[in-house]
Amino acid sequence: MDLMQFNGFSFRFNLQDEFIKVESFPQDSIAVAPSCSVISNTPTNHSSSSRRKRSFGHSFVKDPQMIAEELARKRAKNNAAAKRYRQRRIMKIESLEKQVTELTIENNELKTRLIMLEEKNLGRDNRIKMLESQLNEAHQEFLNSS
Repeated sequence: MDLMQFNGFSFRFNLQDEFIKVESFPQDSIAVAPSCSVISNTPTNHSSSSRRKRSFGHSFVKDPQMIAEELARKRAKNNAAAKRYRQRRIMKIESLEKQVTELTIENNELKTRLIMLEEKNLGRDNRIKMLESQLNEAHQEFLNSS
């Protein structure tokens, strides 16, 4: 029998039987091992409290080909998720770049409009000053003639 470590798992295996016996593993790995068969199912922690915490010492026998297939499936799923994420990120960046371009164009248009309105306003201010001056002159002439 040989001992192999892989991703936090310790595997003890016998090459003649072509099976791997899992000796120690994280508690969550029980739910992700549907292709395993249980050898023993003995509770290792007994508590007398009303709320029991049970830790089962499961030992699984798993075919090495099943392990490889499961790893390949998980890698393929992760690769697909990473590809979707990269595509979403690229689309988001393109959308933001388009928005920057549109807002830059709008900003330039507004700046041009502002300059035109300021010039128009300046022209009106000059016209008002001229009319006020004419009014003052007309008022003075009226006062002098009466």
